[in-house]
Amino acid sequence: MTLTTLHRSMTALTLAMFAPCFGSAAFAQTYPVKPLRVLVGFAAGSSTDVAMRLIGPRLGEILGQNVLVDNRAGAGGNIAAELTAKAPADGYTLLFANGGIAIAQSYYTRLEYNALKDLAPVALVTSMPHIVCSNLAFPAKTIKELVALAKKRPGDILFSSAGIGNSDHMAGELFGYMTGSQYTHVPNKGGPQALQQVISGEVVFYMAGLPVCLPHVKSGRVRGLAVTTAKRSPAAPDIPTMQEAGVKGYEHSLWNAVFAPAGTPAAIVTKISEDFGRTVRLPDVQEKFTSFGIEAVANSPAQFDQFFRAEVDKWAKVIKATGIRGE
Repeated sequence: MTLTTLHRSMTALTLAMFAPCFGSAAFAQTYPVKPLRVLVGFAAGSSTDVAMRLIGPRLGEILGQNVLVDNRAGAGGNIAAELTAKAPADGYTLLFANGGIAIAQSYYTRLEYNALKDLAPVALVTSMPHIVCSNLAFPAKTIKELVALAKKRPGDILFSSAGIGNSDHMAGELFGYMTGSQYTHVPNKGGPQALQQVISGEVVFYMAGLPVCLPHVKSGRVRGLAVTTAKRSPAAPDIPTMQEAGVKGYEHSLWNAVFAPAGTPAAIVTKISEDFGRTVRLPDVQEKFTSFGIEAVANSPAQFDQFFRAEVDKWAKVIKATGIRGE
């Protein structure tokens, strides 16, 4: 083999090795060329849906394409997650999920997808407290009074959620576990439905995402007993934290994040992550977030991957300790 022939062979081999990288980079330069579909696993008006709809229009402007929010409520958000996992890995189908997706990996004995294998982490986008919303007619007006009544009537007090195994469901189960009190869970397809059960008196309380419940606390339709984060929310400064209300060590937030189907080109994942970050840092988006008690996070795919794996591990330990499992 001559030196010229050897040089040509080495050049061809090098190009072949790096062709996927060049293709991914070229794809990222032209992406997106059509509207994006973002699946939300909860009903319109739920906290996760509210956050995505605040982001969507401005994200579309940055991307130069429409961002279509597609609500696929049910199964604690797992219907939307499964659809995303099985969608083409081209960056045009995304999942906007909440912390329930980390819980689901241990909570359910059977899932048709594995979030750690079938989904690509894109970015942690927002975080907010849950708020304990209670029916006005119920005699307990504080967390301590609620726990005291529950201990006298184990299992008699009902609480609602946006779905089995979801973040708000587990917030309620964790509350019962940490206070040694028992409550009966009533699942729904979304936050608005769960809240309506509180307003009507069908259930006593709901661990709502702050955007769903706060307007009704302010209007006097429900009572806000506590927020679940370590610090009070600037949007509801008069409502104590769970720790201040007497549940020592209790801390749980409702986070929202973006996933893509596994196999989505890394350059596309990075672009989506960066564009979500640009969007949530816009002053008008920040202003809307603040009014709803939502905090912008917007980290990188690598940072979110590390966070998500830690959340999966954390909830696996909680579920093992409590013995709470779903089918």
